Amino acid sequence: MDQALIEEVVAKVVALVQAKMIAAVPPRRVLMLFSGASTGYVVGMDTIKMLSQARHKLTVFMTASAMHVIGEPNVRKAGAAEIIGPQEWVNTPGLVRETDLVLVPTLSMNTAARLALGLMDSLFSTLVLGALLANKPVVAVCDGADPYGNGGLVFSDNNEGVPALRQRLSGNLSTLIDYGVHLVAEEKFISTVIQQLQTGDEPKPVVTAVSPQPVLRVGGNGRAPILTAADLSTYQPGTTLHLPTSARLTPLAQDSARTRNLTLIFEN
Repeated sequence: MDQALIEEVVAKVVALVQAKMIAAVPPRRVLMLFSGASTGYVVGMDTIKMLSQARHKLTVFMTASAMHVIGEPNVRKAGAAEIIGPQEWVNTPGLVRETDLVLVPTLSMNTAARLALGLMDSLFSTLVLGALLANKPVVAVCDGADPYGNGGLVFSDNNEGVPALRQRLSGNLSTLIDYGVHLVAEEKFISTVIQQLQTGDEPKPVVTAVSPQPVLRVGGNGRAPILTAADLSTYQPGTTLHLPTSARLTPLAQDSARTRNLTLIFEN
């Protein structure tokens, strides 16, 4: 059988299973926020479709840039009925209080930076930060906000320019993790949403396999190191890395650690 056809069949089966899992959960109140990033658009539409068909109470907020890049008609076509536009007045505390789960499929580098600074100067950032203050789970796709991933590739053909700036932007993602945001890769968004709908538990940390490979110690320079997927790509698969307890990994670095079979040991 053709490999492309096999992958298409598998994807459809997975989507059906995920839809049934979402439908099996008691109705939840979900708030989905779209910024202007394009990465995460498809999985965002898929999630809207599943939540709407399962009759969860879904409210969608779109920034002005999201209205332009994504378009309100596409969101309504996916199944969203209640959409808040950028010019509408919203009782923000009330909306946060009545929400069980906040989803951000299209996080951008700009939005990540504003959230990391704790700025509540827009409805988008106020809803996200307010949800965190209220201890509500927030799940966001990190790909479009990763300067070493799709976020950086928007501006250049590679992710090699201005390392200091990329490290700063990557640090914003680390700060959001510290705030409690569940940053996930695009392909893991729906499975994480299902987990949050079912239990509200925090996603499992990366589990790495022990391998009799070289053991290396990653030192610090007095600051909390932030490791990216690019940093981990320099190590051979199966390597054991000893990291300071203050070290942070971007979501893509966590994926890279797992796929490259790296063992990460955090120590004092």
